[in-house]
Amino acid sequence: MRFYFDFLSPYSYLAFQWIKKNKVLLEGLSISVEYIPVMLGKLIHSYETKGPAEIESKRNYLFKDCLRYSNLNGIAFTPPKSLPFNSLYSLRLSIAASGEEKFKLIDEIFAAGWGRGEEIGEEENLLEVLKRSGIDASLMEQTTSKEIRRALKVNTSKAIENGVFGLPCFIFKDELFWGNDSTKYLELFIAGKDPLDINKYNNFITNYPFN
Repeated sequence: MRFYFDFLSPYSYLAFQWIKKNKVLLEGLSISVEYIPVMLGKLIHSYETKGPAEIESKRNYLFKDCLRYSNLNGIAFTPPKSLPFNSLYSLRLSIAASGEEKFKLIDEIFAAGWGRGEEIGEEENLLEVLKRSGIDASLMEQTTSKEIRRALKVNTSKAIENGVFGLPCFIFKDELFWGNDSTKYLELFIAGKDPLDINKYNNFITNYPFN
């Protein structure tokens, strides 16, 4: 299962909580999660559209939505002190990490930014995150390497090639699930109970071609 995210996205934070909650269950089903950091701004603008934060009424509504969802589900939710913020360092840092260290780091960055409302856009903020996570601070040095910077660009371009148009996004067995609220459909898909009427969907694609 691939999980596409950006720390700038509050819905990515909420979707990550679903992964945390179901981590043991997914492992029991032999479903491994590949964490793929991508640049939300580049992704959205590649489709020549505006991001949610660029439309005031939409931005304000979505914040209400996040508050409702987090309160109903017992998830700590406080926006970062600076918003929007530069997520490049955090995205590169999550690429540099590996194995369980990657999961731990992503979890702590999300918790710091969207759970506790801390600054997570600058290097010094992330060094503190590394310290709390028990991860060697030298990992931060890799965020300026050509390899890591290129990897983030490749992640974003490949996401677009795979049909990702917004974040967060899951792809499992070639089926795309967009948005935090799609996790309920993802659960049904994993259980072999997808409510999608594939014949109606195929007829729609055939009879209403995209121009």
